[in-house]
Amino acid sequence: MDDSLKKEKFRNLSFKSSVAEKFIRYSKEISRSRSMTLLLMLEFFEFNKIAPTESLGPRMQTLESVIKKRINALMAIIRDIEQNQTIPTKGMLEALFEELPGQNPKKNISSFQEAFKNLNAKTTTVPLKPKEPDHKDIRKLLRHIKTVQPTFGKPFLKITISPQEINHLKSKYHVYHD
Repeated sequence: MDDSLKKEKFRNLSFKSSVAEKFIRYSKEISRSRSMTLLLMLEFFEFNKIAPTESLGPRMQTLESVIKKRINALMAIIRDIEQNQTIPTKGMLEALFEELPGQNPKKNISSFQEAFKNLNAKTTTVPLKPKEPDHKDIRKLLRHIKTVQPTFGKPFLKITISPQEINHLKSKYHVYHD
């Protein structure tokens, strides 16, 4: 019980026995005295301006719709930021760090406007041809392939070269994935 209520006197209220038993059980569930339980309930109704006979259904639905509207507004703000800030910034950075079509790589770009013009030209870049494998590298790999015959299962091939040699071949033939 609250310290401020300890010195107050008690008053008797009359309730039907079934209502009183239900209230006593509820008071025990929230581990408050019966006076504190009743006080908390009254304060709840007063604070939220709700009558006990009023249904909470429409209020909860309007709260849900307000939250959905706010979430939709946040999503619109994020999309706007992406369209007006992130994508143009990305375009400027790409224009600065990539070789632009039709320009000498040693020549500096005089302004961002030229970079955007070249970027928006939508020219297709020709993919680089993969480097043809060297026959010496192929022979070396073939020499290091061993057939493994397990006790159970199918036989398989095992390459016995060092990780440094594999990394060297990957860099030589521009293989950047594992």
